[in-house]
Amino acid sequence: MARTERVNAVVTSKTKKALEKLSSTTGISQSEIINIAIQEHLKVKSAKEDINFITKEIDRAIDSKLDSYHNRLFRLLAKMTKAIFTSLYINGHMLSYMCNSNISQEFLKKEIEIANKKAYQVLRSGFLEEDVTQLFPSNLKDFDEDNE
Repeated sequence: MARTERVNAVVTSKTKKALEKLSSTTGISQSEIINIAIQEHLKVKSAKEDINFITKEIDRAIDSKLDSYHNRLFRLLAKMTKAIFTSLYINGHMLSYMCNSNISQEFLKKEIEIANKKAYQVLRSGFLEEDVTQLFPSNLKDFDEDNE
């Protein structure tokens, strides 16, 4: 049998009456009821601490997993941006050689304006967002399994 020690506790009269009533209806001593209550409370406290630890570990694992996806996405965006600007630079250079006349330069300005307006319309329509959601599903676990 486990060694026992005496502990004094101060409770409200309402708690004392409830303890007396529970003891009389169950046949368990007040001391044993208090001991059981303390043990249960300690179990709950311990479980909460375990859950908090597990939650923090899960959060850390998710963050580290997402970091690799974010880094990969940023590298992809950087490469795409570099390719786009290189292409624009080469196209602009080529067009500047081709457009020596004022008429050609005016035509080019109008076409660039039209292209900008159409690009803005595409952005506003949400078409690109739909494309991105198809490329990168919201459930990264499925994405991971598909690419293994």
